[in-house]
Amino acid sequence: MIDPLPGPRSAKDFTGLRHLAPRVLEVIHSTQPTGGAGSSLPRLATDLPTRLVLLDAAGGAVDMAAQIRAAAEFFDTDEIALIDVGGDALTNGADPGLRSPLADQLAIAACVRSGLHVRVLIAAPGIDGELPTETVHARLRALNAQELPDLTGPDLDPVRPVFNWHPSEASGLLAAAASGRRGRVEIRDAGDHIKLTARTPALFSVDATDTLEMTPSASLTDSRSLAEAEAIMRQTTGISEIRYETEKASRLHAHVAHFPTHADLPAVDMRACDASSRGADYISVRRLSELLGATTLDTFAALSDLLAIERPGRYEPSIYRTSPTP
Repeated sequence: MIDPLPGPRSAKDFTGLRHLAPRVLEVIHSTQPTGGAGSSLPRLATDLPTRLVLLDAAGGAVDMAAQIRAAAEFFDTDEIALIDVGGDALTNGADPGLRSPLADQLAIAACVRSGLHVRVLIAAPGIDGELPTETVHARLRALNAQELPDLTGPDLDPVRPVFNWHPSEASGLLAAAASGRRGRVEIRDAGDHIKLTARTPALFSVDATDTLEMTPSASLTDSRSLAEAEAIMRQTTGISEIRYETEKASRLHAHVAHFPTHADLPAVDMRACDASSRGADYISVRRLSELLGATTLDTFAALSDLLAIERPGRYEPSIYRTSPTP
């Protein structure tokens, strides 16, 4: 929905990056993607209460580790927290339902290779719909994970407005669960259901070196290009998310995104009713946007705005109640 071009964006795909130090490039509000690429990073740099530094994957884990060390030196830190919402970073590479291992595994490999102390933080096990919640918890136990205090509504308040325009589904569901929302949510693609419970906002910490030994990331530590890393992951897991993105981009090439208006509200109500009949208490706004053909960042934001104005009792960032009354 954000970027029509397959694969991650590298430094050459942007103008206006702020050079903080050699290998340390900050994304700021005036940074722009080029060459037909898309990116939510500039707007995130404006809306998030933090600074964003681009991690360029073009040189594989070897170059990424060098970038991480340079950033750590610039910001005067000796520890990294690598955060994964859902926990699919703990895959063994053969888990059914695994869809997108490359970015997670490459990040783990690069962070460990950096030589800094690295913790992997797992938030909301199973919320991304890839690895089942029970599987993630089993991996956490095997890694002797430390359970941290649950995330709360006030923890997420500084970033919650982002989900009015950003279609990150798993993180948005985590924010909803941290605010106390409970029940089944129908999510994108196949319309799977994710259950928000009192345990959903859980947060765990594991040592990254132990994680490296358990996951396919160990095979990526010496990779020197994105293509090499992708080939290793394809051989190790049988999954190529870049190939998947390429095929999806080809299918969507001629698609014109639909801009939602008041006239779409009956269709929204019908989709919500259908999801309710399948046992869902909520439908994710990401799921709604794809069903309505609102498949760009601008049209997703327009749908969120429409629901906030016309259905304020049922909408909140990232989710839409399937029934008019709780």
